[in-house]
Amino acid sequence: MARLALLSALLLALSPAARCGPLDSGALKGDDVVIVDFDTLRADGLHCLGNPRPVSPRVDAFASGSYLFTQAVSQAPWTLPSTMSYFTSLYPHQHGMTNKFALFTETRKEEARLPRRFVTLAQVFKQAGYETAAFTGDAGVEGRFGFSRGFDVYYDGETFAGFETTFPMALAWLKAHPKGPHFLFIHGYDVHGQYRGLGPGSREKEFLALRMKTIKGEPIKMSKAQVRFWRGRYDRQVLRADGRFGRFWDELSKLPSSKRTVVLIIADHGDQFYEHGGFDHGMTLYDELLRVPLIVRVPGQTGRRVAQQVRAVDVMPTLVDWLGLPASPALRRQMQGRSLLPLLRGKPLALDALSETSFLLQAEKRSLRTPDGWKLILDLETLAPQLYDLRVDPEEHDNLADARPALTKQLSARLLKLMQSPAPR
Repeated sequence: MARLALLSALLLALSPAARCGPLDSGALKGDDVVIVDFDTLRADGLHCLGNPRPVSPRVDAFASGSYLFTQAVSQAPWTLPSTMSYFTSLYPHQHGMTNKFALFTETRKEEARLPRRFVTLAQVFKQAGYETAAFTGDAGVEGRFGFSRGFDVYYDGETFAGFETTFPMALAWLKAHPKGPHFLFIHGYDVHGQYRGLGPGSREKEFLALRMKTIKGEPIKMSKAQVRFWRGRYDRQVLRADGRFGRFWDELSKLPSSKRTVVLIIADHGDQFYEHGGFDHGMTLYDELLRVPLIVRVPGQTGRRVAQQVRAVDVMPTLVDWLGLPASPALRRQMQGRSLLPLLRGKPLALDALSETSFLLQAEKRSLRTPDGWKLILDLETLAPQLYDLRVDPEEHDNLADARPALTKQLSARLLKLMQSPAPR
């Protein structure tokens, strides 16, 4: 009987559920990594992060056994710069991918491309011996911008495609490459307003008209009924994307490699529905656009809710640290984010969050979100500051810039310092 108990204990110690032990650097070495990017999913689009409607049962269940970061901040309010920031751990002004064109005049257009001196997340995994693949919805994550670097396979063949396209392709690739280890990036526009799968009744022309007025700075008027309609449409898209994720997770869990797979859910940015007089995304830096889901499921770890502020730029250094990936001095200099492992071990991390937009050359705004709950937004064209206390005003309606001039000046200096941080060489 004692021998049987000893054997059971040994088997338990060697099982995938127990193998991880403490949260140490390199603890997940050799594990597969799957990143699922829900394009345009604001944090409170999920029920587990504040949506009163139960529109995300499968993601909520996934999050219950994961590390759920409740205050994750994107570095930009639209796809290209925000995704490139967590692909490189650089701020938009450093990686330079602030618009699709580096030069745009009446006589000349020059497409933007990530400078070769910067290393992408996929290149880090590839250099570490991983098989790499990405299946995306094109548009803001086209491979030509630099996203495809380091991937053995990079699919961007359908513009504004959703998970109904990319999840099956990703599963087929995993089954065709059983050896691994794998790094897999899956992206879908299911929640985006221009998602190609919306079909009849989506009121596409009305959507585009509201979007263009916001981009041009023209005032729009929306009734409460209109706001309910557009938010309702958004919630239906979230529910449909959630179901597709659930089916993907069911199939992924059947694969032998799933017992050694880290799955990370993220969004590049959120969306706005007239909260501050605008529509769609890209032009402003309010939290409906910048606060995003970040959920990490780790084999052998039960996870927990993490309330401290983190940034999208922290994704790369955290994965490098957690998986023990080779990191040259140049890569260490490049990464502007911080590994979140100390935070997950219970140690405090006070992280300022810088976000930026230069969307379509129509907006020049920067914001600083502090770890103690202050938010400063600065319009670089008018130099008009906005200051919000997110602890009592999470919806950012009470501008305290005039009432708190000393704090506004102090946070402006911190923001300016981050804005001027040069691209590492």
